Amino acid sequence: RLNRDHSKRWGEIYQEVIQVAQKTLDPILIMGSTGVGKTLLARKIAGIKTERGISNGTFVAVNCATLRGDNAISSLFGHVKGSYTGAQRDRTGLLKKADGGILFLDEIGDLGSEEQAMLLTALDENTFSPLGSEEITTSNFQLIAGTNKNLKECVQKGSFRRDLLNRIDQWSYTLPDLKS
Repeated sequence: RLNRDHSKRWGEIYQEVIQVAQKTLDPILIMGSTGVGKTLLARKIAGIKTERGISNGTFVAVNCATLRGDNAISSLFGHVKGSYTGAQRDRTGLLKKADGGILFLDEIGDLGSEEQAMLLTALDENTFSPLGSEEITTSNFQLIAGTNKNLKECVQKGSFRRDLLNRIDQWSYTLPDLKS
């Protein structure tokens, strides 16, 4: 059972995030422990944007903790047939699927360094190349990132790019723990 202070704080954050989401396409960073509602809040933001006509694309969500190696790049950016062992057909990546909509990268702190670099370019230029392709693909999406890690500590340890954190930390919110 949630206490009254927790519910009040969550409600305050929710109201502020919804107001910000209606006014910006900048990345939004949602921090908090596992299970506090980061995905729920990201879906609410997407719903509000769709209702208000701010976003006309798809809400695409992925848990970055499940992405590893070539599969991570392929899942996010797509690939062309033959780009790696097992790539038997072309694949549209999640960034392209989110074109015109919202990409929610939950547990963004678990992305590898190569994926972080490619994501930074995609955010800055709205372009990327699928794995094994020389073709440039465009995608104009809003990023909502979720994490249960302290990304500033990850930057200090060298496991997260400072420039990517600076790019995604324009609007950041920490959801209260369920136990508080």
